[in-house]
Formats: sequence, structure tokens, C-alpha cells
Amino acid sequence: MITAVVSVYNTGQYLPKAIDSLLTQTYDDYEIIIVDDGSDDGSERICDQQSDRSDRIRVYHKANGGLSSARNCGIEKARGEWIIFPDPDDWVEPDYLEHLVFLRDSYNADLSICGFLEHSGGNTITYDKNTAVRTMDKETALEFVMMPDSFCGFAWNKLYSMDVIKHNHLHFDLELGMAQDLHFAVRYLTCCDRIVYDPRPLYHYSKDNGGVTSMKTPLTLRKLSGLRTYEKIAEITEERYPRVAAIAYYTLVDTCMRYIHVYYRSGMNCPSVLKQISSKIKRYRKKYTKQQIYNSPYRENVWLASVDPRLYYFFFRVRRYIITRVRRNSRKKGA
Repeated sequence: MITAVVSVYNTGQYLPKAIDSLLTQTYDDYEIIIVDDGSDDGSERICDQQSDRSDRIRVYHKANGGLSSARNCGIEKARGEWIIFPDPDDWVEPDYLEHLVFLRDSYNADLSICGFLEHSGGNTITYDKNTAVRTMDKETALEFVMMPDSFCGFAWNKLYSMDVIKHNHLHFDLELGMAQDLHFAVRYLTCCDRIVYDPRPLYHYSKDNGGVTSMKTPLTLRKLSGLRTYEKIAEITEERYPRVAAIAYYTLVDTCMRYIHVYYRSGMNCPSVLKQISSKIKRYRKKYTKQQIYNSPYRENVWLASVDPRLYYFFFRVRRYIITRVRRNSRKKGA
């Protein structure tokens, strides 16, 4: 049996569409657990209404503790030998579960993964345009899961074994508010022998409902917790999988550099946040700048951001202004 855990917090308006797609699966042996994570907008009633639709559905209400807490509740309540975590504001293809089971059985895999489509602003984006099914060992899969143009770290396109989860005492980390899916996937992969991935998009990921972080949206503690995610991934992988740790380190610093822009463009005035960002750049800049892909000016930017974020941002804006003016004048001359 497969357990599909759907965690809900004030997203009940989207839930019926997600449940519709789960109830029309071609695979028969599955259950749906809806975990209401302390909703206070009426979503809790919508969750209960969904339980009346099928004997497959069980609903649990709990105090708000965040997505990781809700998914951990689903793991505790699961009856299935396998588990997956679709989101309440997305939907899936009818053979979503059946094909993941087929991949698992055909390749004797500890983890089977499908592709997905991203829906945002009326556009549909395919991240991986390959079509071939691929089997991987854990190290290859660990590198893939860190890449933004592959199957990524999401929990909703991966069929996890409950035996692996229980034997290795895995859970979603309550400390993390961002990228906890990725952290869970990395820890799970270190316990695997064989992974199979089919890029065929069986999952529909809606960015329209969740919203996209704007450069003018202030930083929050939740967003900053994502930095800790990459630190933890590097700690897990540095000794045995140094290439994976390297990806984690430069993703961490890249994110910090991006957050400096968010900080100033959003008009924030919170020195402790800026200090936290710059201190992480300073701590990890050597691990970041030793990567061969970065040229000298970029390394200098990282160094400046670690010493004086405001000065880095000022020079970045001036340089960008100059480059824009030069390009504009060049186009005028060409015309």
C-alpha cells in the first residue's frame, strides 16, 4: 500500500482539486492522509468534508507546527509500505502512483522519482526535457537532487520506502522552514542503493497559489532558515560526498548574495539579519570561491559582500547602471 500525505494550512480552497486527482488514480492500493496543521480560515472544515468522499481518506487535526511537523504526523499515521507527499494546491496525473510503483518494481529501486510541470502566471515550464528513464547510484542521485534543472528535492515527486524511513529514523527537520524537502531527500538518498528517475511529468506544481518571492518582499526567519538547510546538507555530505557538499556551499553563498539584494530593495532595517547573512558569506566564501566556474571579479564581489554588504550592493547598482547605459548607447549607434 501507498500512503499519500497531504499537509494543509489555510490552503483548503485548493484542496478539492488535489483530492480529485488523487481519487482518480489508476493504481488501487493506496490511502490518503490529510493533516490539518492548525488551519484557522475554514480550511479545517474543508478537510473534514473531503473525508466524506472516500473510505481511502483519513483526516487528522493538530496544532500548527509547520510543514515538517505536519508531514511527520503523516509518517506516524501511515499504514502503507511506501509514502509520498503531494501538496494541497497541486494536482497529479491519473497514473501518478501506478507509474512510480512500476518504476520501483521494474528497477528494484529504493526510490522512484517522476518529472513535473511548473505552472506559473499562465505559463507551463518543463524543467527536464529529457525522456529517458535513468537509474542512478546514491552519489549520482545526490548530485542530481541538488541541481535546479533536474528532479530537485521536492517531496511530492518521490515515492519513499517506509522501511528505509523507519530503519534510519528519518523525519522532516522541525528546525527548517525552507527547503526541508531537500534536506529530507538528501538524508534518504544516503541510505539508498538504487534510484530510478523518469522525467515524464506526472505532477503539476502550481506556483500561482503559493506566490513567488519578490525582490521587494522582506526577508523572514523562515526564509533565513533555508540557509541552515544547506549548511546541514554540507555537514552530512562533506566527508563521503565532497562534490555534493561543494554544491551545497556555493548554493548557500549564492542565496546569501541574493538576500543582500532582497534586504536593500525591500527597505528592511534590521542589522541583525544583515549580520547573519554577511557572516555566513564570510564563513563559507573560501569553499565557494575555490570553484573553478567563478572568475576573479565574482570572487571579489563575494569578498566585498562578506566585509561590507552595503558597499557591495552600492557598487553592484552602480556597475549595473553603467552597463545598462553602455548597452543602450550601443543600440542607438547601431540603429
